[in-house]
Amino acid sequence: MSFENLPPDEGHLETFALASRRMIRFSAGYLVVSVLTAVLILAGVAALRSGAADPLSVGTQASFAISNLVLGSAMLICVLGLLISTIVWAVSAHRATPTGPGATGYGGLILAVLLIALSHLLTAPALALGALRLGAWAALIAGVLTTRARIRRATGRPDLGGRRKAIVTSDDWDASRWDPEVQLDIERRGRPTE
Repeated sequence: MSFENLPPDEGHLETFALASRRMIRFSAGYLVVSVLTAVLILAGVAALRSGAADPLSVGTQASFAISNLVLGSAMLICVLGLLISTIVWAVSAHRATPTGPGATGYGGLILAVLLIALSHLLTAPALALGALRLGAWAALIAGVLTTRARIRRATGRPDLGGRRKAIVTSDDWDASRWDPEVQLDIERRGRPTE
């Protein structure tokens, strides 16, 4: 995405807005995958304990391996996307304002990284690990949203980080606005008759 036709401040703000949206989306994806992982682990353990699934069965082992592979790949994609978006977010925040993300932005980011690292390093029940990941998501979202609100106030752009503006609007299709000669030609020809 290129913002070369915008003034420098506007380009940095648009990059910041885009990175903020992507951080929120990748963190939501991370949260969904984390919740699915916790639910599948709890369901698998319950099935093994109740005897509904045989731990030595090839089908049980294959289903655990495939679900772990799929969820692990999705988790890796979310973490890599989040990492790249975070770097772009921090750099563009520093270009948009002198303080960058500020204490709340960096605080939420550091807390999220610590909680995610703990959730992957600790050996704990699945619910505890899920709670750590939920806390990481909440800290990250709080940091991103407070930083976005502060930069909105500092720049006077209440739409910053919201939906992107449409490139083509309905006014672009109004021929009388962009070329009066074409409009006159359309009116002269009238509607086609059969």
